[in-house]
Amino acid sequence: MELTYQVITLTILFSGITSGFITFRMSGMRLAPHFGAMILALIVTLAGIVTGNILVVYAAAALQAIAALTAFTQTWAVLKYNFQTSPAYAPHLALMGMLPVLAIASVL
Repeated sequence: MELTYQVITLTILFSGITSGFITFRMSGMRLAPHFGAMILALIVTLAGIVTGNILVVYAAAALQAIAALTAFTQTWAVLKYNFQTSPAYAPHLALMGMLPVLAIASVL
């Protein structure tokens, strides 16, 4: 288990929550499942860093992948039908796109 990837992932999740808040305000409550997944992934990632338990790190990696998946599934309708606002979503989706890669790297 590589702790460095989990620390980087923790910073990305924290940045994603703050940058995604603007996106959340633009889309209303439609992104609530995504924010719930991100907050849960943040808490479990922090617990994995603090405890060093490999099972908690595996759970964190799974939640990080779910948070990334929910980002793209929750914003798909907005990006599909209202592409004029898509540049506003780009920074958040870029941060979320890094999560699965770092999740895989952290458990290998």
